[in-house]
Amino acid sequence: MNFLDSFIVISLIAVLNIIVFIIFKKYLYGKENAGMRFVLLNISKDIVWLVISLLVIEKNKANFLFIIICFIVASVTIYTPVIKQINKS
Repeated sequence: MNFLDSFIVISLIAVLNIIVFIIFKKYLYGKENAGMRFVLLNISKDIVWLVISLLVIEKNKANFLFIIICFIVASVTIYTPVIKQINKS
């Protein structure tokens, strides 16, 4: 995998996570079923990210492992603050 492909995959997930978190804070936080709506929004974001990432990179085992690791790290980084926010309310 070349550097540009990995940079695109990481940048895309970072930008999408920031957008989803902003949408959560502005429109979903404090509403009824905020957690479930966030999960639906986040799953949609993950599907879009996965499709774009698979179009960008070559299909081999190393790249697949890289996408899995990026997905796990991105999920932990977005779910942790959202769960903390929901638990505060």
